[in-house]
Amino acid sequence: MTGFKALTIIFATAIFPALGDQTVFSSWEQDGSQWTTFPHPITRVAVIGAGPRGLQAAAHLLAANLSVRLFERAPSPGGNWFYTEETPVREAYPETNSTSSETLPKEFPVTQYYEEGDDSISLDERWTGHWQPRPVWYNMRTNSPGHSPDTPWLPSVHDVERNIRAYASLHGLNTNDKPFSPPYNPVTSYSTRVEAIQKCNETSTWTLTLRRLQWMPESHRLKADWWTEEFDAVVIAAGYYAKAYVPEIKGIGNWSKAMKNGQYSMIHSQAFRHPERYAGKNVLIVGASISATQISRTLAPFANRIIASIRPNKYRDAYGFDILLAFADKTEIVPEIASFEPLDSNDFGIRPGKIWLANGTIIDGIDEIILATGYRANSFLPNLVNNRTFDNLYWTGHYIDDPTLVYSLYGDPWTHAAYVSYAFAKVWTGKARLPSHERMWRDYQSGRYRFGTPLDVLLQEGLRKQYVAWLNSESLKLGGQFVEPLSLEARELLTYFVNAHYRKDWFSYENWTRFDDLPFSEWPKPGPPDGQQYKVVSW
Repeated sequence: MTGFKALTIIFATAIFPALGDQTVFSSWEQDGSQWTTFPHPITRVAVIGAGPRGLQAAAHLLAANLSVRLFERAPSPGGNWFYTEETPVREAYPETNSTSSETLPKEFPVTQYYEEGDDSISLDERWTGHWQPRPVWYNMRTNSPGHSPDTPWLPSVHDVERNIRAYASLHGLNTNDKPFSPPYNPVTSYSTRVEAIQKCNETSTWTLTLRRLQWMPESHRLKADWWTEEFDAVVIAAGYYAKAYVPEIKGIGNWSKAMKNGQYSMIHSQAFRHPERYAGKNVLIVGASISATQISRTLAPFANRIIASIRPNKYRDAYGFDILLAFADKTEIVPEIASFEPLDSNDFGIRPGKIWLANGTIIDGIDEIILATGYRANSFLPNLVNNRTFDNLYWTGHYIDDPTLVYSLYGDPWTHAAYVSYAFAKVWTGKARLPSHERMWRDYQSGRYRFGTPLDVLLQEGLRKQYVAWLNSESLKLGGQFVEPLSLEARELLTYFVNAHYRKDWFSYENWTRFDDLPFSEWPKPGPPDGQQYKVVSW
C-alpha cells in the first residue's frame, strides 16, 4: 500500500473548468481517420471506486458536463484509506475461487430483505462481506511525506482519510451530497457493489449489474436492492486490494483453525487493527512487502519477538526495493515456510506447534501469525484485461480494443491520477484524440510507450511528462485547461525524504534533472535487467 501525495497538489491539479460541448463522433474508424472515433457521443459515464483515483475521475468528468454515476461498495469515500474498526469476513483456508455467496437475480430491479442467520450467515458477516472493510490499521502512517504546511511529515491514515473526505465534499461526491446543478440526478451510490460489467455490441453501451445493501434499524434487517444501469463509458478505479491471498502451504488449513482466548492465532494482514493485542508475544509475519514491514515496525514496541518469513523475489531484488522494506530492527529474517506440522489441538493456540522452513530448520514458540501475503484482483472486472498485469491498455489507460473502457490503477494516486482523469474527460468530450486502433496496437506491441513499473521512478516521471505534453498539445488544438508537470519543490521534498528516512545519498535531485535532459526520442528508457540494482524509487 503506497502513501499519498501532496494535498496541495490535489487541489491545484484536480480542479479544472468545464470543457466545451460534446463532439459527435462517427463509428469506429470507418472513415479511415488516423484518430480513434466512437459510434455515438459519450454522455453517461460510470466510475467504479471512490478512492483518490475514482473521486478525481468523477470530478473531472462532471466538470466536462458529462452525466456521471460513482459507485463505491464501502459506506464512505476513501478507498483503502477508509479506516474502520470492522474487519473483513475471515478469508478461506485454503484459498477458494469463490468471491460471493450471492446469486444474481433473473430479473431487475428486485429488493430482498435479510434476517439474522438467513442462509446460516449473520447480518454482520453479510454486511462486511458486501463492502469489505479496508486493510488499514489504527496507527498506520504513510510511507511518503505530506506536502501541505499544516500536514504532519508522515500523515496518519486518519489525516489522509479526512483530506479525501474533504475532496469528495468539495466536488459534491460525499455520502448524501446532492448534485450542484439541475436536473439534480444523483451522482454517488455508496454501499453499492458492482456485480458484473457487460458490453452490448448492438447499442455500444455498458451494462452494470449493481447491488446496494442498507441497514434497516427499525427492524434490524438488511435491505438489498438489485438493479442495472447503462453507460456509454466506464472508468475502473477500484484498486488492487479485493480479496486476501492465502498461500498454499502444507498444513496451513489445520493451523488456521487454532484459537486462543476466542481469537484466531493466524490472520491475514487485512484484519490487523491494533498492536496492543500482540504485547509480550512472539509474532511471525509471512511476507516482505510494505504491509509486512510497516506492521513489524508497528509491533516492535509491543511484541516480545518478531520473525519475518521471506521468499526470494527477483523482481524486488532487481529494483533494490529492499530499501523501502525496512523491517523493525528487532525483526529476525528467516526463509520461506515449507510446512506447518499438524497441531494436536486447535483449542490452545499455535505456540506448541512446529514450523518447517525451506532450509530444513524448525521454528516454534510462535503465538501469532500475520499473513502479509497480498491480494487477488477484483472479480467483477470484464474479462478483457488481465487483472494482474493490466495488459492490452494504451499508455493513457484506455482499453485498446474499446477505449470506452478505461483503467485508472497505476501511477501515483494523486499527482499522476489527476492527469489521467483529465485525459479521460478530454478524450470522451472530443477535446483530446487517441491514435487509431491500428496505431495504438502497433505502439503497444513495439513497446514504444512502456514506462516500466511503479518502481521505475524515472520512467514514471517520463509518463507524467508524456501526459503533460499530450494534454497541452491537444488543448492548443481543441481547447481545454493546460496542466503543469510535477513541481521542483515536490521533487526536492521527495529527495530529502528518501535520504532522511531510508538511506543517505541513495537518491538525489540529479535523478530528476537527468531525465529532464532526455529528448523525447529516448522516452521511455527500459527498466533494469534481472539482478541489476536500480537505485531509484517511486512514491
